[in-house]
Amino acid sequence: MNFFKKDLESENKKRLQNLVDQTIKSDVPQGWRKLVFGIGGLSEIGFSKQYPNLLLVISSQGRGIIDCENLKLIERDYNTDWNWIDSFELTAQGIGVLSNEKIFVSGLHGGGLPLMNKDGDSLKFMATEWPIIDIIFEPRFKSIYKENQAQQCFRIFHDYELRAYGFSYDGETFVIATSSEISIYRKEISKY
Repeated sequence: MNFFKKDLESENKKRLQNLVDQTIKSDVPQGWRKLVFGIGGLSEIGFSKQYPNLLLVISSQGRGIIDCENLKLIERDYNTDWNWIDSFELTAQGIGVLSNEKIFVSGLHGGGLPLMNKDGDSLKFMATEWPIIDIIFEPRFKSIYKENQAQQCFRIFHDYELRAYGFSYDGETFVIATSSEISIYRKEISKY
C-alpha cells in the first residue's frame, strides 16, 4: 500500500524547501571573504595537505595552483598529456611548490573534500528545486535541519551546475567550483 507515499514525499520536500527558504541568502557568509576565479574547462580541484592554503586546480588546459591565503594564482602548467592524474585513485601530481606531493582531487571523476572544519562550520548540499543545487553554509555546529537554526545558516550557492566543494585541511578556506569558475572563501582574521 503506497497510496500515502506521495503525500509523505511531498510533505518532506515542502518541509526541506521551507528550511532552505529560511536561510540567509548571501554570496559570502559572515566572517569570510570571497574571490572568484574564471577557469574554463575546470575538471578537478584539491587542497595540499602539506600547504593547506594551496589549491591545485585542474582544467582542460592543464594545472594551476591558487594561494588561497593571498587569493592569487602562483603557478601554472599547460601540460595536457594527463599522465599526472589518476582518475581511479582520484589523485594528481602537484606542480611547482607542490611537485613532490600527490594531491587528492574532487570533481568530474568523483572524490570529495572535507565538508566541515575544526570550528564546526560545515557545508550542506541541497537539491529541493532540482535541477537547481544549493550549498548551505552552516556556522559553528548549526544545522539547517533544525527548524530553529535554519535562519542562522547561509545559502551561498544557487545554480544548475556544481563540480566540487569543500574545505581545506586546515579549515581556513573553502571552495565551490563549477566547470567555468571557482569561488574561494577565506576566513577573515578575528580582531579580538
